Order: sequence, then structure tokens, then C-alpha cells
Amino acid sequence: MITQLDAVEARALGALVEKSITTKEQYPLSFNSLLLACNQKSSREPVMDLDTETLGRAVESLIAKGLAERLQAPGERVPKFRHDIGRLLGTDDAKVIGAMTVLLLRGAQTPGEIKTRAERLCEFASTAEVEGLLQRLSGAAEPMAARLPRQPGQKETRYYHLFSGAAAPASSPAAETAPVQLPPSADRLAALEKRLEELEARVRELEGGRLPPADRPL
Repeated sequence: MITQLDAVEARALGALVEKSITTKEQYPLSFNSLLLACNQKSSREPVMDLDTETLGRAVESLIAKGLAERLQAPGERVPKFRHDIGRLLGTDDAKVIGAMTVLLLRGAQTPGEIKTRAERLCEFASTAEVEGLLQRLSGAAEPMAARLPRQPGQKETRYYHLFSGAAAPASSPAAETAPVQLPPSADRLAALEKRLEELEARVRELEGGRLPPADRPL
């Protein structure tokens, strides 16, 4: 059974992996640097606004799961943190790490999006190579990824990681924009009835009492 991560753990682990490749001179990361990496506005979906306490709990959980490590070299004022993504994925293959890191940071994506967004982390020859890798990961004895059902209006298949459980299928545009009709509550009905009585009284007043009172049969 694969290790399960909540949304903050997935974001923290993905950020550690990303920065270990793209900013090697700053890695391992201090806690403040990791917080900034998790909360950055670019290359993150959804954008988060984590506080130190929330991120602290996630980092401690990652350490307990063996997916992160706290380091403090002699003379350094603050501890730093490194990842062990290979333990989660069961491989140190750069392409697997690149694709899964992008999924950890940005959720469900098409193979084309993953290829483009993973360019700073690894190199794929083509979108077909990305899709082949995702199909292999999805079909493994313990799958790490899965394919979302294609939604109306979507031309390409989207994949998501399974370390945070199964993803809910994306809603169709119509479902997202259609207003939700809720049955009126008792309080709302009472308010509507009162409003109706007031309107009828106003109409009777304007028309010289020609309308029958609301409580009199028509």
C-alpha cells in the first residue's frame, strides 16, 4: 500500500524536490525558504497560504514517514530540510521523479502539460513518452497515478497522483456554472409568506380595498 499524504504534505514534499533540482545552491532548504516555496504563486495549483504551524505539522509528518530529513550542520543557526522522494516512489529515475513532482505541485494534468512543466526537472523526448510513463505507473501492481475520465469538451486525458487518494472527477462546465437549487427552509417560507401578505395589503391600499383580504376565500 502506497504512503498517503494530505494536501500540505504533498505540497511540502513537491516543493522540496523542485527546489533540490532548480536551486541546488540553496538546498537543503531552511524552514522559511520551504514556506515561501509552498506558498509561491507560480507553478502551484491551488495557490496556498500556509502558516508556520500548518507547515510545521506537515514537515514533522513527512519526517516521521521517512520522506524528509532535518539537518543542522555545525555553526548553522537554523536547521534545514531535505527530501527522500525515492523512498515514496520506489525509484530514483529522474523522469518518474519529474512527472510525479509536477503532479504533487499542480494536481491533475495532461501529458502535454506535464512535459512542459517538468522541463526544469527532467527531459522528456515527447508527449508520447510522458503518456507511456504515466500508463506504466497507472498499471503497476501498486499504481502511483491514475487517469481521470475524459469530460465533455476535453480533448486530452488528464492524470493525477494517488498519494492523496482517488481524485474526484472534474465537473463539467455546465455543472460548475449551473445554480444549485435548494429547497426553501421553514424560515424562508415564513418570510416569503409575510412578504406576500405585506404586498397584498399594499395593493389593496393602492386600489382602494378592492382586493379581498389575504385570509378571505377568493
